[in-house]
Amino acid sequence: MITVFKNNIEKLSRLDWECVNENTTYLTHNIHPYHSKYIPQIAGNLIELLSNEGDLVLDNFSGSGTTLIEAKLKNRNAIGVDINPLACLISKAKTTPIEEKKLKTETAKLINNIRLAIEGIRTQKSLNSFNKAETRNEKEQYRIAEFLYIHGWFQPQVIKELSIIKHYIGKIEDKDIKDFCLMIFSSIIREVSNAASEFGNLMISKRKSLVKNTFERFQHKVKDATKRLVEFSRTVSDSKIKVVHKDTRNLNFIGNEKIDLIVTHPPYIAAVPYAEYQKLSLRWLGFSDRELDNIIIGGKRQRDDVVERFNLDMQKVFDEMFRVLKKEKYCCVVIGNPVVKGKKIELNKVFVEMAQKSGFNFVKEIMRGKYHTTMGKMKEEFILIFQKQLE
Repeated sequence: MITVFKNNIEKLSRLDWECVNENTTYLTHNIHPYHSKYIPQIAGNLIELLSNEGDLVLDNFSGSGTTLIEAKLKNRNAIGVDINPLACLISKAKTTPIEEKKLKTETAKLINNIRLAIEGIRTQKSLNSFNKAETRNEKEQYRIAEFLYIHGWFQPQVIKELSIIKHYIGKIEDKDIKDFCLMIFSSIIREVSNAASEFGNLMISKRKSLVKNTFERFQHKVKDATKRLVEFSRTVSDSKIKVVHKDTRNLNFIGNEKIDLIVTHPPYIAAVPYAEYQKLSLRWLGFSDRELDNIIIGGKRQRDDVVERFNLDMQKVFDEMFRVLKKEKYCCVVIGNPVVKGKKIELNKVFVEMAQKSGFNFVKEIMRGKYHTTMGKMKEEFILIFQKQLE
């Protein structure tokens, strides 16, 4: 079987990694926006050629679940690890099949309850002003959200409708369906906010028009996401997907040499402010974006030692990946070369050195980026393939 994998390594070089004409948003892949994710064909090809059905695949930077979805589609078991609680929610919801009738019944009930509640507040004379009694009653009934600068990021009617939507999602008893609906809720947060749409990072727009259709956007996303999850549930095998909210620098919940294949896409040091991009969803879901930024690899982006800290952390990551991977199996790392404080960091070369220091054998580098990469400013992307050889 190892000989087959060695032959497949050569096949990887002959594949079209640009995927210009490929659909990258099929099934549940496109339910929730997520910055800097890689296209599913990358994970799918690596899983297909470097593992067998029933194998256990690890993505220790699981993000929005791209690797996990592909593993499920290809009848592999998988573990996804991420320190970001929002990422874990998204990954879990996108990879958990739900029985069609139950899902449609529960989401229809949810939409009806929200519609009745929102129609009630929309009949009031003004959506932008409420007397103190009304505000107090609504806070008690719907727990109107409160967090730092919320009134700068969201218009009053949007805050009310989002609070009502979240309130009724919280009443769903089935955890899988509740998580699915919370993911959809998170997916509309930015688009109904006052954030300027032309920027990747969050900036309040001075020309934001009145948002009148928060509920309608949620309703539309529920319909589309339900359709996608139903199709996904009909397509996938009964392989097991586990999402773990942990720090990938310490995979102590995975025993030595338990993993058959690693396919992962680490962060880009300080080039991508992950917590900043997601802070509105994090805050609405009750998580701290500042706390996440402090502990995430590449966090505290303005400090002078950000590259050094990232490198130290990534060495720990490579050590852990080496420990949990079975002998003669492969570790695939997808990365771009970011610019940090005006200097280009050649992570493709740095990662090879780290992997070799951990004990890996460097097998192959595949470069892509002529057309499509995961980052607009990074024109090149590298697929690094390592192997844990027999001692």
